[in-house]
Formats: sequence, structure tokens, C-alpha cells
Amino acid sequence: MVATTQDDSKQVEQAEGAKPSEKPKDKESTRDTIESILFAFVLAFMFRTFEAEAFVIPTGSMAPTLYGRHKEATCTECGNPIVVGASDEVNPETGYLFPDARVTSALCPNCGANNEQLYDALAFNGDRIIVNKYPYEFGDPERFDVFVFKFPEEPKTNYIKRLVGLPNETIRIKGGNLYLVEDGAEQVLRKPPEKQRLIQIPVHDDDHAPRELLAAGWPERWAGVKRGDIGRVAGWNETDDGWQADFDTRTYTISKDAGKESWLRYRHFFPTVNDWRNLKEGKPLDPRARLIADLCSYNIYTGSDVRHFEAVSPSGIDLGTYWVADLTLNFDLQVSEVGSKPEVLLELVEGPSWYRCRINVETGAAVLEEVNSQMNERVRELATASTPIQGAGSYSVSFANVDDRLCLWVNNRLIDFGDGALIQPLGAVGNPFPTEMDLTPLGIAASNVSATVSHLKIERDIYYRADFPQSDLKFQLNKGFQRDLERLLIDPNAWADAYLQKASELDLRTIEIGPDGYLALGDNSPRSRDSRLWREDQQAVPREFLVGQAFWI
Repeated sequence: MVATTQDDSKQVEQAEGAKPSEKPKDKESTRDTIESILFAFVLAFMFRTFEAEAFVIPTGSMAPTLYGRHKEATCTECGNPIVVGASDEVNPETGYLFPDARVTSALCPNCGANNEQLYDALAFNGDRIIVNKYPYEFGDPERFDVFVFKFPEEPKTNYIKRLVGLPNETIRIKGGNLYLVEDGAEQVLRKPPEKQRLIQIPVHDDDHAPRELLAAGWPERWAGVKRGDIGRVAGWNETDDGWQADFDTRTYTISKDAGKESWLRYRHFFPTVNDWRNLKEGKPLDPRARLIADLCSYNIYTGSDVRHFEAVSPSGIDLGTYWVADLTLNFDLQVSEVGSKPEVLLELVEGPSWYRCRINVETGAAVLEEVNSQMNERVRELATASTPIQGAGSYSVSFANVDDRLCLWVNNRLIDFGDGALIQPLGAVGNPFPTEMDLTPLGIAASNVSATVSHLKIERDIYYRADFPQSDLKFQLNKGFQRDLERLLIDPNAWADAYLQKASELDLRTIEIGPDGYLALGDNSPRSRDSRLWREDQQAVPREFLVGQAFWI
């Protein structure tokens, strides 16, 4: 993402002079005024040059953290807000609009519907940020800073990215994660929890339901279910026993008399362009659950003469290629009554491992567990902690499995589970690839408690793609690899087989950083011109090219 400087003109009013009869003070007043003006200009210049500077973000390589030039809309089918990039309408060399380039429509990232009202929608300028230069003058940058720097291949141009690699490090991009490689061993790089929450990418917001599609028979994504040998998704069948849904208010209620461990689960029934076309043409629907992939909502727009002067149709949009297992479950919990040993259980699936947080609603005691589905669902306790969820009341809850770490927030406070919340990578033990259970990767169970769940929202972590520059022979191979994977998202086993065949070649990059360099990646990984795509001999940003740290949007 190129960052352009924004100069803000400021007026300095002259101070009032002395009384006319006091001649000497008149002269002093004039001199004081001139000196004050000069001093103000000097201070402003020094502040801009040495302390802080304002920039406007023109492109979307850091979306959704930072927006470039963009268009906004509201989905006509589900009411979900839509924000898509519009910087492709502008010639980056001149700053003027291309004559025929226009973003015309966008798919809703929540329900997949094509929204054609963007042709006449106004485009908004990119986010304005303040960059603090002081920290880099007297200290070293920190990993995961959002920072501005001079582009190594064109030092007159400012770029803004996320700093992920430090001097003398070897960084590996693999399976969407970042690893520090030391003596041949890999260590996952974990974002601080507060930064992790800020850069989450929306997957599904249950408050925004595509009611016309649902009325035509498309399944709800959240449903009360029970396990069986054969089920609609991964052995789970919908049931009226247990959780009761009110689809008008988008709430789900359980009674303490419902029985043991009644499950409410999410199934990733994301509609495609063809599904919506079938609906409009009155053809039968064929709902298929799929893996959650690295769909970036900022990129799913259509238009004429955009993206290297090629027309983009809805069917040609990148709806995600790679399976994303780093998920966050957010919801509001209203507890009205508790029975004996009342419990709420949260579950996040990652391949053969199911990570759970078991909360005693009477005492607030929470236990993190790992269930190994390949070993007869063996349960292993990971860590314990105390939470504020104690008895009747309203609670805001977030449970995340990101960067091989489990995090629980209650009422926006991070619960401290210690090192037990750190997940050990599967490595050679077990299967690190998706299973059928990853079609329904999030669940909430309850027993002996009367409660209501609402405002269900799913988010995912950034998936860093190991893309290649166009000059690399692997560039075209990677495009075909990604198309195959996207087609197989409805079949986890086939997706895993296809991924395993070529992942070590096409979804893995290892970059060595020199003694004075920093590695820069964009949050919008599918569309970011960052260290992955620079010349091999200049993939890091030299220390002298650093401008400062972004600290205010």
C-alpha cells in the first residue's frame, strides 16, 4: 500500500499590538508578532519533519485494518454493510480516474449476494493516518507494528504495511501462519491478543440474514443439532430438542430442563453466485456446506477495466482458496436461571483437534480442553482459570483459536489461562488438514442452564498467502493450484489431498532478513505488493528507509 502525504495548512493569527501612544511597544509588538509567526512555522516544520506526519491511504493492501479509496453499500438481501476497494478506478501515476474504469458491483461477504448499486455509489478517500516518527529515531521497531517506510525499489514512494520480521531473522510463510526459523526449528509468531482482535476479518454475522434465500429453503447456518452416524453435515442432524431458535429476533434459547449438552452449531453454508442465480431463476437450490476460506471482503467487487484493465465478473471473483482454521466466536450470553452443575461449552474445530472451553456457570470456573478425534475423542485438559460468568446476568463472550493459542474474553476482558492456552502444533503427529468436522467448525453447548445466545458473529485471522512475483516460474503454477483448491472447498478430504500434493512448493516461502532489514507484509494478503513480491535481493526494508509507526487513524 502506497501512503501519500497530506499537508494540512494552518493559519496563525497575529497578536494584538500595544496602544498607539506607546511607540516603542509598537515596534516591539511588530517584531514579536513576526517572531511568533516564524517560530510557529519552525515548530510546525519540526513537528512534521521529526515527530509526526499525516498520510492518506490510497490502496487496500492493508484492508480491513486500513481502507484505501473505497465504496460503501448495504447488502440488498441481508442488510450487511459492504466496503470494497475502488483504487483500481484511479491511475496511480497521475492520480486521475481511468476513463472507463468503474467498480460496478460487489458480492456481500456475509451472504454472497451480488449488489449492483455500486456503479453510481460515491467513492470515499482512503483512511487518514498520523505516523509517529519519534519511536524509530531512538528505538527499534516492534513486530506487528503498522509502519510507513520508503519502498526499497523506489525510495521516493512511501509504503505502509505490517512489520513481521526483524533483522537477522529467517521468516517462513506456511499454511497461512508466520514462523521464526532458528536452527531448522519453526516457532509460530503470535500476535499480541489486543492486536489479534483488531485485525480479525468477518466471516458471518447472524444478525444479517438473507431472508428471501432462507424462505426458499436455504438452511440456517446456526441450528440446534444432535450427533448421529449419518447427518446433514459431518454427522450432525437438526433437532428441535434443546436449542429453540427465534429467527425474527435472531436469538437462540436453551432451557435448563432440556437435557445434557444440547448443541447449537454453525455450518458454513455460504451461497455462491450460482446459488443466487438459481434462486432468481426459480431453479432448485443445492446447499453445500464448505470450508471457511480466506475470502477477503474488500476484494470481492466487479467492474469494467479494473485489475489490470480486465473486466471482472461475479463468477471470476476470488472467494477464498485456502482453508482457515484460526477462528473467533463472538456472542452475547443472557443467563436467566441455573440448575445443578450448570455448564456452557464452547468449541472450535481445527482438523482432528477440537478445542473447547468448558465454563461452570455457577462458579465461573473455566477449563480449556483438547479433544483428539483420531484417538477415540480422548480429552486432554490444557488449563484452568476463573471467569466473571457466575449465575444470572448478561455477558459478552469471545473465544478464539488464533496463532496456535486459545483466548477467551468475557466482557472485553482477556481471561488469563497462562501458558496452558498455547497449542502445540500437530507436526508429524496426526493429520493437520481439514476433516468433515471443519464444515461445522464452531459450536455452543449448554446443560442445566436457561440461557439465550444472540449477536453471533464469526471472524477469522489473516491467512498469509505464500504468493510469488510474476517473474517467478511458480507464479502461474500457483494460480492453477489456487483454482483447484477453491473448487474443492466443499470436500475437505479432497481439498486436503490436493493441498498436500503441492503445498510444500506453492504455499511455503522462506525469507532470510539481513542485519539491517525488516520484513513487511500487508493485511490484505491476496492483494498486497509486499516483501513476498519484491526482488529476491531486496525483500527487506533497510533501517534507514523507515519513516515511522502509524498510531492514529
